[in-house]
Amino acid sequence: MQKTKLVLVMVASLAIIASAWLLSVGIKHFRSGSPQITVTGVAERNIKSDLIVWTIDVSALNSNQEIAYNEHQSNREQIVKYLMASGITEEQIRYSSTNVSNEYDQYYDDNTQKYMRTFRGIQLSSEIIVSSNDVDNVEVIYQKISELLKQGVNFTARAPRYYYTQINTLKMEMLQEASQNAYARAKTIAEGSNSSLSDLASSTMGVFQIVGLNSEEDYSWGGTFNTSSKLKTASVTVRSSYKIK
Repeated sequence: MQKTKLVLVMVASLAIIASAWLLSVGIKHFRSGSPQITVTGVAERNIKSDLIVWTIDVSALNSNQEIAYNEHQSNREQIVKYLMASGITEEQIRYSSTNVSNEYDQYYDDNTQKYMRTFRGIQLSSEIIVSSNDVDNVEVIYQKISELLKQGVNFTARAPRYYYTQINTLKMEMLQEASQNAYARAKTIAEGSNSSLSDLASSTMGVFQIVGLNSEEDYSWGGTFNTSSKLKTASVTVRSSYKIK
């Protein structure tokens, strides 16, 4: 009986010693660890587009192929003449190839109880594409080109698209700003906790995106690149972790 008690005492003693050793190792590792502060830095800039791209769809429809071709050419020539008279240079104008297609009208025939179609004519269509750094002037032309409709010119003017051509330089500058913002945030948190920052442990770039200025566009995890607004807001985030001491 006493022998059994002795064994139990020895086992209990060994358990206490082992627990104390594990606790001391754990405390040692805890003290030797590197607590970190992880923050997200943000940078935003309002920018104005420096390139405008405007597409005009030109078309002509006639049952006679030659007449359709001549009408299409006349429409295109009148539009280009108007553009160049408004300050657009020849170097700023590009042309797509001309598409030719047969157009039909479809209707339901009650007698045959089938859908039928009749030949409308041959349609020719192409695009005139204006690319210019004179954004304001092209906007004015876009707003006034409907005057050509009164002259019988057949076309459709799409809404212009706006771009910022210095996007790579902008991104690099904003990454630096976002990193500085992350450091400032981490430093504030550390000082508020009576600590100070040490080395940078890690840093990753978040999403870079551009939305319309003061718009209600949703930010996207994949990045949003607005082309419908002349004035835009660019933003980027940086997630950084700093060791503290």
